[in-house]
Amino acid sequence: MVAVENTRRSCQAFVVALAVAATLRAASGQSPSRVDYRLTVDSVDHSGIAVEMRIHRAPAEFRLAMAAHPEYDDKYWRYLTDLAGESAQGTVRVTREDSSLWQVASPGGDVTIHYHVRFPASSPIQQAAWKAHLTPTGGLVGGPHSFLYVFGAEHTPVRVTLVLPSTWRVATGLAPETAPLTFSARGAEALVDSPILVGLIRSWPFDIRGVPHNIAYLGNPAGVPFDTAQLVGNVERIAREATRLFGRMPYHRYQFLFEDGTYGGLEHQNSVSMGAQSLNLARDPNSLLGQIAHEFFHTWNEVHVRPASWVGIRHVAPAPTSELWWSEGVTLYFADLLLRHAGLPLPDSTRVQHLATLIGRYLANPSHALVSPEQTSRAFNLPPGTNGDYTPSMYTQGEMLGAMLDLMIREGSKGRHSLDDVMRGLAERFTPEVGFTGNSVEHAVSDACECNAHQFFANHVQASGAINFDRWLGVVGWRTDVTWAAARATDGTPAADVRVSGYDVPGEPQPRLQIWFPATVWGRAGLHTGDRLVSWNGIAVPDAQHLRSVINQLHIGDTARVAVIRDTGFFETTVTLAGYERPAVRIEERPDATDAQRRLRSMWLVRQ
Repeated sequence: MVAVENTRRSCQAFVVALAVAATLRAASGQSPSRVDYRLTVDSVDHSGIAVEMRIHRAPAEFRLAMAAHPEYDDKYWRYLTDLAGESAQGTVRVTREDSSLWQVASPGGDVTIHYHVRFPASSPIQQAAWKAHLTPTGGLVGGPHSFLYVFGAEHTPVRVTLVLPSTWRVATGLAPETAPLTFSARGAEALVDSPILVGLIRSWPFDIRGVPHNIAYLGNPAGVPFDTAQLVGNVERIAREATRLFGRMPYHRYQFLFEDGTYGGLEHQNSVSMGAQSLNLARDPNSLLGQIAHEFFHTWNEVHVRPASWVGIRHVAPAPTSELWWSEGVTLYFADLLLRHAGLPLPDSTRVQHLATLIGRYLANPSHALVSPEQTSRAFNLPPGTNGDYTPSMYTQGEMLGAMLDLMIREGSKGRHSLDDVMRGLAERFTPEVGFTGNSVEHAVSDACECNAHQFFANHVQASGAINFDRWLGVVGWRTDVTWAAARATDGTPAADVRVSGYDVPGEPQPRLQIWFPATVWGRAGLHTGDRLVSWNGIAVPDAQHLRSVINQLHIGDTARVAVIRDTGFFETTVTLAGYERPAVRIEERPDATDAQRRLRSMWLVRQ
């Protein structure tokens, strides 16, 4: 009876909500029929862009918003200027309601909005590849950094026309229209998730199963020559291997956007923007392989299959999500597999050596066993110190869990299934409009392993606790041999304990400290994550980058007099640099390994 009553009340609430929504729509008029953008890059002034936004059949009152990316909310609303509106029907008034939200009052009908975005200055090599920027030879525009959207009309079709210097070309995941330099998208989310590379671009197309792919590369005047044919060939092999794994592609076209002079990368629904330093590629043509495989795999795992709290476009950052250990860390696990299956070179010669290195990295930081992967995920994009003086990596935790889950599935299914089946199953069940949760992953793993995975998830995903590696390596007849020895620098000498870093807080003149875990020499000296640095050996340090260069120059036996400010007041301590131990992990065969375990091992090692 209680369930029936609750259902009846829910239905009543739903009807009331529909009525309220209908009233609001009636008050504000219909949604726009289309939004046309005109983005102009001046041939001389490359400090920013001018945008004209024509809203067809605009309601009398509506809002404009600037999207916040769930991973990198770069807050480009800080650089938006000259926002104004006009209409042939009368006055248009635009007032700011919030940092990334504006209220527009108009006579209705067609309304045109004008604004400029002045991109923040950044020196070469320090420019993030995913942030909008321009140079005299080109840059990245579009995305959440350039386009406002009509709040509440996110599914209204959009069209973009670019006005560029005459010699510049365009590369984007947006759908091309017949008109020159004009593109379209099905709505605001597709628009802001499709960055646009413009400038003196070189391009190389290829097809996979009839689906067009294109590699676009924007160089810079300081760049050096490198083997572009090898880059193109490597990218195509990675793309083909990912397609083989999933069996199909969640897009109709795909665009790789590479740019010299930038760093980092960001995945999108049918494109990726990535820094590709020509100097690094000239030295080592394979230097980008891991990042390319990682970002491209995100097309499925994080963009197509995304956490539920990341579904939809929004003008504020989403609430913390617990699933990034899967979206990021397990993506690393598969990126390594993509490269191996594609026959491309890797730093680790074999899968078993890669796994041994991964276990060593996991053990080297006790934070990985003391903070749960879900809590580490929730701390992403939150200020350091959310987990106290423990700084785990959701990438390391997630890749480690991916390896253990793969072994669990092979054991439970007697080799019939693997983690590949979990990934394919999630890609079939979930879409950018229907996100997944941690329970979704647990159920998918249980289905694949033909077992109940709940206890593993309860012990190692939702809660903190050390992973029993030998239990799962035993599935394939292996065990670990772990020894601890003095950490060594690249030249073979004992390494100093520099396991501390800094981070900058906007508006503060000096960086704050981030302790990796309390047992470092920095934690033992009484320093804590969040301490605001006052001086280092009596000298002020302006930012985290300078602090890192100072720390990297330290040797065993050096001392550092560190003065900080914290909530309790001023604190000063002297840190004496010492060495530290690092684990060395070797994976060896168990003396009691069975033939069945060796057969599973052979299947796990296939095409390594």
